[in-house]
Amino acid sequence: MKTLCAVKSELLFPHSKDGFVSGEYLAEKCGISRQAVWKAVRSLRLRGAKIESVTNRGYRLVGSAGIISEDDVRLLLGKNIDANIIVYETIDSTNTEAKRKCADAFDVHKLNGTVIIAEKQTAGRGRMGRTFYSPKDSGLYLSIIYSPKIFTITPSLLTAVASVGVCYALQDVYGVEARIKWVNDLFLNGKKICGILTEGITNFETGLIECAIVGIGVNILPTNFPKELSAIAGSVLEDKNADTKRSEFAASIITHILSLYKNNDFLNAMIEYRKRSFLIGMKVAIHPVVENACEPYEAFVKGITDDAKLIVQNEDGRECVLESGEVHIGSDAV
Repeated sequence: MKTLCAVKSELLFPHSKDGFVSGEYLAEKCGISRQAVWKAVRSLRLRGAKIESVTNRGYRLVGSAGIISEDDVRLLLGKNIDANIIVYETIDSTNTEAKRKCADAFDVHKLNGTVIIAEKQTAGRGRMGRTFYSPKDSGLYLSIIYSPKIFTITPSLLTAVASVGVCYALQDVYGVEARIKWVNDLFLNGKKICGILTEGITNFETGLIECAIVGIGVNILPTNFPKELSAIAGSVLEDKNADTKRSEFAASIITHILSLYKNNDFLNAMIEYRKRSFLIGMKVAIHPVVENACEPYEAFVKGITDDAKLIVQNEDGRECVLESGEVHIGSDAV
């Protein structure tokens, strides 16, 4: 496995402009024989990697076929990003697994930066107890455990900043510019492509949140969505056979989000959040949270605060600030 990782690393970050790396160079850099290089390339191809080989030029990685592995994600993380990557082929829910790890930990702060990634979720969860459709090979599902020594950020702000981080990653890896619907959904071409669910874990002795789990689900490839989702759910890419680049995408998401959290760059993130919001200036239907006895009502969205609260103006002209709830537009029922 170390040999595979070494060869894959050199192919991921080629020293040449055309992306080709010679077998001789790979053997020297990785400290192995030319025969071992050939075997490593063959193993990578069997795992789904698309590697070109040209006489007198060497090898070039042209696609990963959606392979996602702990080693690849680690290799692709940005500088100064310390993250513990755990990948599962199938799991009930990455958020649920993150909760289990937090419950079992003697010191939850030591889990800060742990990332749970799954190829498939059998019980993916969204907001308000909804399920999140999570089939294999077509999406990316991950949860980030955020547990700094001093926890001062609200879960809604963590969600908003994570939304910006995912937008940056979508731009970096796929060249698409997503829009944000308050507070946790990303849209592309008018359809939802990503949902984010942030859950806080409270210390019962102090009553304070000491850990947050930021769950992210992205639809990358077109798939057969259930009937109730087909009208509102979309995908990042249109070609079912496209390379999902999931390891690269996961690494980019993790790098952007943890960088924003680590640098406390929340004000700049919220500036970007507002730029990408498509609700400001629109008339929407507000659906309060279950605990609130208010009936749904219509309002105009005036803006979004620095701590990710929604400013709305009711039909009677009164302004109010919403910390939670759901916003619907027309037939939107996401």
